[in-house]
Amino acid sequence: MTRAFIYLLVALVVASSCFVEYGAVRLFSSVSLYKQNRIGIVFLALCSMSLVVFPGSIVATNCFVLAVALVAGALLGRQVGSVGALSTMLIVAAIVDLISVHAGPSRWLVDQAQNAHGVRLLQFLAISIHLKGRLVPVIGVGDLMFFTAVVSVVRRLGWSETAALVVPLAGILAALGVGIATGFTAALPFLAGAVFLYAYRAKSLGHEPCRG
Repeated sequence: MTRAFIYLLVALVVASSCFVEYGAVRLFSSVSLYKQNRIGIVFLALCSMSLVVFPGSIVATNCFVLAVALVAGALLGRQVGSVGALSTMLIVAAIVDLISVHAGPSRWLVDQAQNAHGVRLLQFLAISIHLKGRLVPVIGVGDLMFFTAVVSVVRRLGWSETAALVVPLAGILAALGVGIATGFTAALPFLAGAVFLYAYRAKSLGHEPCRG
């Protein structure tokens, strides 16, 4: 595999994971909160059962990661009801992510990935792919969770469907690009930056992001 192909594959996996979360958020929003809770519980239960039935399966662990990110992100998104609250959440999350990547749990997990046990642990915490005979984590459950939360909140605040998907996805992909160029990097500051830039641009043009 050429390096360019590998980078393209990784970007495709990241984008596909975000598309799945976005689509699931749209489906969730079409039903009542009570049904959302029931669907989330059933989804998590099925994914957890698949881990038992297919131990070590990368498909099973990836489905589990997507399910956890969806349910946790949807629950987190429900607690945010304003632009100010969203900004606060993203700022705090970005700071925590930066600390975690440089001297916290994320850095420790990356260091542990150098051995087989550590890679096995990361398989339950990130969407992963097999690459050149190795298991490679691509995007973490925390990043997907906040992506899901942002999509849920901005849709409720009236952003267009295009903006609700493209803006946070652009932040995630920007982080991936920087990570490829410089090494492991925090994604949430880029996610927060993309949301802030879009909101600021919309406000400077004299209108708030709206559904359309």
